[in-house]
Amino acid sequence: MGERKTFELEQGWEYMQKGITKLKGILDGSLEQFNSEEYMMLYTTIYNMCTQKPPNDYSQQLYDKYREAFQVYINSTVLPSIKEKHNEFMLRELVKRWANHKIMVRWLSRFFHYLDRYFIARRSLPPLNEVGLTCFRDLVYQKVTSKAKDAVLDVNVMENRLTEHC
Repeated sequence: MGERKTFELEQGWEYMQKGITKLKGILDGSLEQFNSEEYMMLYTTIYNMCTQKPPNDYSQQLYDKYREAFQVYINSTVLPSIKEKHNEFMLRELVKRWANHKIMVRWLSRFFHYLDRYFIARRSLPPLNEVGLTCFRDLVYQKVTSKAKDAVLDVNVMENRLTEHC
């Protein structure tokens, strides 16, 4: 029986980034979905990179890159799209981005599931789902919370004025 091909971190991560890019496109409205073959290849890539013999076991690096993928997406796409809007439109964008973020967490957690089952459990690290949700809290919610509160108050004031005039 032959040796299994060794994946280098850069090679495997490049493939994973293509999947992450496709997922971002889906969240932004692309009609193209993942087929079962693509899904299995993404999962298998993570599996292979986590089950190679040291020093080619990239579990820790992949765990870190999972978090980094959310940080990059939030800072490059989510935050700018929320910050450029005001009042009710900002609130709508925040709600939309939160819904999309939860979908992204669910999909990426599936791709990286092998990490959750073995590496994370053995190391007592926060599970992937928690890491993804914490990124949104730390990078989005804490930055826009006061602006969101002001927007809610502005919407309430406008609604009160409208009801007074009717």
